[in-house]
Amino acid sequence: MITDQGAIYVTNNTAQSWRAEVQEAVDATLNRTVSSGISGASYFEGYFSNVNRSFNGQYVAVSSRGNFFMTWVPGERNWMPHNRPKGRRLQNMGWGPNDILWLTSRGGEVLLGNTQGITENFTTVKLQSRGFGILDVNFRSSDVAYACGGSGSLYKSGDGGQTWKRDKSADDIAGNLYAIKFFKDNIGFILGNDAILLRFTGTN
Repeated sequence: MITDQGAIYVTNNTAQSWRAEVQEAVDATLNRTVSSGISGASYFEGYFSNVNRSFNGQYVAVSSRGNFFMTWVPGERNWMPHNRPKGRRLQNMGWGPNDILWLTSRGGEVLLGNTQGITENFTTVKLQSRGFGILDVNFRSSDVAYACGGSGSLYKSGDGGQTWKRDKSADDIAGNLYAIKFFKDNIGFILGNDAILLRFTGTN
């Protein structure tokens, strides 16, 4: 269980009791590390806009202003702040199936980490977003991924997120698409505004 202020709790007895995994509030971490060169940390408003967990339990979180991100690894006492890789503010971050971080920034950019695990080195990938923000990315397999965003924008990648093509199946959707989730057996959903809920019906 995690809060938007960075508290992480674990239970081993079906939620009868919980143990805190993080020993220091995120605000305290930033106050302690702001002099170490984390750009924008002094403007932290006290919560995350997006938090995502990897398959092995690592977390990545985007600050509410999108000016830096933070990571947490099981066993660590505190969150670790990181500078954003480019000038544009961060929109969302998450993990691909091969433990590669992905990142979306304002203006419709998508970036992939250059190495496995936590990194501050990213490469911009080819996605023509036409200026619409990319709000979420999710991998259906190690190769196939989808990205969604403003004004019904939907994109598909078949090479692990390196290149993207517009998926026209959502072109008639009059709304923003906020979140993509895939589950086993090719079950997938996209959540949008105004009660938009799309279900994946493809096989590829």
